[in-house]
Amino acid sequence: MKNSIKNSQLKNWLKEIFPFPRSLTGYGNDLTFNFIKKNINKNFKIKSVPSLDKVYDWKIPLTWLVREAYIVYKNKKILKYSDNNLHLVGYSIPQNFSTTINKIKKHFFFLKKKPNLIPYVTSYYKKFWGFCISYNQYKKLDKKTKIKIVIKSKLIKNKMKYLEYKIPGKSKKEILIVSYLCHPSMANNELSGLIVASALSRVLKASKYTIRIILIPETIGAINFISSHKRYLDKNLIAGFNLSCVGFGKKFSLIMSKEENTYADKIALRNLTKYGKFKKYSFLERGSNERQFGCQNLNYPFVTITREKFGNYREYHTSGDNLDLIKVSNLKKTLSLMIKIVNDIQSNKIYTKKTICEPFLSKYKLIDTTSYTEFYKKNSRKITQNFIAYADKNYDLTEISKKLKINRNKIIKISKTLKFYKIIQEYI
Repeated sequence: MKNSIKNSQLKNWLKEIFPFPRSLTGYGNDLTFNFIKKNINKNFKIKSVPSLDKVYDWKIPLTWLVREAYIVYKNKKILKYSDNNLHLVGYSIPQNFSTTINKIKKHFFFLKKKPNLIPYVTSYYKKFWGFCISYNQYKKLDKKTKIKIVIKSKLIKNKMKYLEYKIPGKSKKEILIVSYLCHPSMANNELSGLIVASALSRVLKASKYTIRIILIPETIGAINFISSHKRYLDKNLIAGFNLSCVGFGKKFSLIMSKEENTYADKIALRNLTKYGKFKKYSFLERGSNERQFGCQNLNYPFVTITREKFGNYREYHTSGDNLDLIKVSNLKKTLSLMIKIVNDIQSNKIYTKKTICEPFLSKYKLIDTTSYTEFYKKNSRKITQNFIAYADKNYDLTEISKKLKINRNKIIKISKTLKFYKIIQEYI
């Protein structure tokens, strides 16, 4: 599988999708999904779940629709939603009244330390309303002047949608690639992972393991997907990768799983080393979909690949996270990294034990009960026992070779012998 996507394609996709007013559900998401299906991969399927359906401890949110929103200040409309959808707090409820800024200060949001930027604020699950404004603009407003608040919006029962593309393999065991959409007008935080995951759907091909790519609303989308696929994931997930904020930053970063020892950790680490220095983050610094897949009684083999991590760059969750922030070359490198990761998994083998505790190796004549002369060379008994000890779904043959510090060809030879005697089986 090769990276055949052109830089110009990635750039054009970003430019077209950026203006759509995305949220957890609604019109902006529909526009994004339709664009991806029409222009990137028609084989994506749109899946949906009804508003207010219960998924574990959560409920699928209502759909938020906005016709218009603005403030009338000195006979002029300011903070218009149509000018920049970040001006309106996400999920703001309808309003139409006159007042002064002094009386409603808690409904204005700005960043004193980033005075030229409009912050992104939302209130998905609590009824609220508000406007976001740059601090420099806020300072210029007369707080005693009468203003009129106009928000024409509504919350309706509808459906939360997400995109899914599945490439069936010879095995039902699955590689899961995830990114998200739920933020309006943010390029790196919202679109960089989405675009790379969508591009992957065009270049990845059928092989040994099944590949599934899902584009979901962050958090609630992951929770819903896990709720409807838990049994399947429990049995079949080989490794999962969340893509977030991959368009900005000088080097890659990796948010590890909770225990930092899953197959997803190992495969990501060994492929990231091919791109020079990178930064590792503990699960304590989680913040995206790894919060759901990698924790909370699940502990799936799941990591997040990023560059400058969410929350760590100045423009994060502000109007500064625009198209100018993204380097298309970063997207291309992320696409290449993910192709390498998938190819590495597909071309490797994972074995698991068929017995509980150590097998009785002398029964298979793999060792001599009175000497260590059987089965390859000196110390072969220990090598064989160590191989069996590490044969589980968190170690492929490359990882076992590294762990035991033994030539990979010898490891392959041992695996074939143990498989012949049905001591181990391929995890497929």
